[in-house]
Amino acid sequence: MIKANYSRLIERISKSTGMPVEDIERRIDAKRAKLSDLISREGAAQIVAAELGVTFDNIKVKINEVLSGMRKISAVGKIYRIFPVRTFKTKFAESKVCSLLLADETANIRCVLWNTNHIKLIEDKEIKEGDVVEVSDANVREGTAKELHLTSLSGFKISNEVINNIVTTESFSLKKIADLKENDKVDLRATVVQTFEPKFFNVCPECGKKVSFEADKAMCLQHGNVIPNERALFVVVLDDGEASIRAICFSEAIKKFFNITDEGIKQNFTEKRQSILGKEIICNGRARSNKAFGNLEFIANDFEEIDPEKVIAELTN
Repeated sequence: MIKANYSRLIERISKSTGMPVEDIERRIDAKRAKLSDLISREGAAQIVAAELGVTFDNIKVKINEVLSGMRKISAVGKIYRIFPVRTFKTKFAESKVCSLLLADETANIRCVLWNTNHIKLIEDKEIKEGDVVEVSDANVREGTAKELHLTSLSGFKISNEVINNIVTTESFSLKKIADLKENDKVDLRATVVQTFEPKFFNVCPECGKKVSFEADKAMCLQHGNVIPNERALFVVVLDDGEASIRAICFSEAIKKFFNITDEGIKQNFTEKRQSILGKEIICNGRARSNKAFGNLEFIANDFEEIDPEKVIAELTN
């Protein structure tokens, strides 16, 4: 969780500098005040760390110690899921990308392979689900969640370390909408009071960022001419009785909740979205600032309808 990451960030700064945690917190508060609180506490901590000469590059970490902005880090974990290899085209050549879920006894994280030699190890089953691997010179990127990205300069190999117990689920704390702060990663328990028709957009198959079209060709700022993937965006308004917030759900969350395919999102979705109006749900995800409107919105990773009978059973046990 973001709060835990912030605490570990403070601990690492303190350990590296010998400075008391209280002094570091004061520096962070001063930095945020200077920037009119337009930066998160974690972001301010990163700035303070840089000013104190503390770097988080080229270190070995446990998965729960992975922080945004880290570069060339090493970690060991057990692969508990491998997603299908995807092929994509740029204006230069055809290439591949593969994602897997890596876990140790502290947490789990998505690991993205871009190098064909690394991917070949997966395709040839030289590395498979259940193997413990070591990754090195990996960079941390953050979208809806932090990810490890491995390039041709990164290492990816079988490790001799033994990991028996791994964390394959993530714990979310329940929070009120009115108490949300930017970057909070939590569960919201609220009622769906408004839904909208889904919107569709195209993203780069390599980096997942939105593409633009030039002369009928999809162009990614980073990867040039690509064959894009289409993604859906579904917006609902959640209200917990004290406050409301706009929640944004992307393709995977939509398909899982409604048990439909990509085509199902395009066909007869009006009835499905109206079916959840007035329903109470648990929605987990991350709060982020909408710069255009100057307020918070919620990026949903997953959501499920609350079963009243299950709640009653839990309360009476």
